[in-house]
Amino acid sequence: MKKIITVLLALLMISIMSVQIMAGPEGVIENGPIDTPKVSPTVDGNITETEGWSVAASMDYDTLGFFWHVNPLTFKGTVKFAYDDEYFYYAADLTDGLESVHEITGEVIPAGTNEFVYSSGTDDIDIKDDGSAFGYNGDVFGMLIDPAGILANNGFTGNEDNSPWYMVGLFEGDVARMYREKVNAGDITDKVKVAGHKTATGWCLEAGIPWDMIIEDIENISYGDCVIDKAELLSDKSLVRAGAMYHDRFNDPEAGEVATWGCFVTVPSTMADGTPGHMGTGTNVKSLGLNLYLEAKDQVGEDTTASDSTATTDAPATDSGSDTVTEETETAFVEVTDDKGNAVTDASGNKVTQKVTVKVTSKATAKATTKKATTGTAAGGNAAQTFDIGIAAAIGSLAVSGIVYKGAKKRK
Repeated sequence: MKKIITVLLALLMISIMSVQIMAGPEGVIENGPIDTPKVSPTVDGNITETEGWSVAASMDYDTLGFFWHVNPLTFKGTVKFAYDDEYFYYAADLTDGLESVHEITGEVIPAGTNEFVYSSGTDDIDIKDDGSAFGYNGDVFGMLIDPAGILANNGFTGNEDNSPWYMVGLFEGDVARMYREKVNAGDITDKVKVAGHKTATGWCLEAGIPWDMIIEDIENISYGDCVIDKAELLSDKSLVRAGAMYHDRFNDPEAGEVATWGCFVTVPSTMADGTPGHMGTGTNVKSLGLNLYLEAKDQVGEDTTASDSTATTDAPATDSGSDTVTEETETAFVEVTDDKGNAVTDASGNKVTQKVTVKVTSKATAKATTKKATTGTAAGGNAAQTFDIGIAAAIGSLAVSGIVYKGAKKRK
């Protein structure tokens, strides 16, 4: 009996420790689908609106699942995207050292406790059992990429199944470097475009990864099972599933060295198997929470406002299989809000509205009907508006046509 009680107490302690390490939000508000413009921004570390980036994905308490974290979230960030025929681009603006409250103890973490940390070399802090790490030994921003959802669609959905990781660290003198992880691990700075600099509140970066590298990495990480046709991948409305990860470190005054604060990743509200996004492992293929739709028609700055008609329906079409595909154009007026979600009013106190047009593509199959909404920008508007069409994004993100595959075998 005494032995049983001892075992139960040990299990209880393990459970408590797990909660303290893994505690996170009770749910996640997923970033909406992002139309990614076909432009070629200058990768110099200075993020400007005139370069034509997409609307921003948010990295904050609402959108981040806690892959694992020792301490509460003390950073926030935004990530924007673009692409051209040769590169997949992204830009991240990160604020670190914010005040926070511990979810369990209620302890207040003062602002400035955890600020941006330069890297001094490769990761010697968080090397895992398989020898993989997070690239560099300071703060690291990672981009996890599954083009066309090809890995997820071909059975790579186990807890240990990962897409390629592209990790950016910043060194003294504002020298940005990129490290590839999970496949052919190592520094790839000379093969990509990357730049960044420290800011008054954290740091920012811009990066461009060659599509040819991404496609080759996908083939290698899938052991040759997933082969992508580049031309089809870059066609209009092609999907790129992605995850933005922040591996946060701090100068630990007690240890007198750099230590890990936590790891945070954008995840879906609900994964394809029905599991809440924040309850997954965070970094594997099924947990990628960003859905980027490539805008091959160079629609940056284009007025997509249509007439006031409620809907127009094109003639039904079929895809490469027997599925029926229809498109509808829907127009609506939405309230304009500021960056805190508050309604914007005019001089008379009336709420300002914005007319937007959304093209909805429906694909009917024997198993389910999925819809994907295109964000529209009204003339004079400053931000694209996203419509919730009532279909789980996790399902929509996986309902992609197989036309981008030269060949793909079901994983055994």
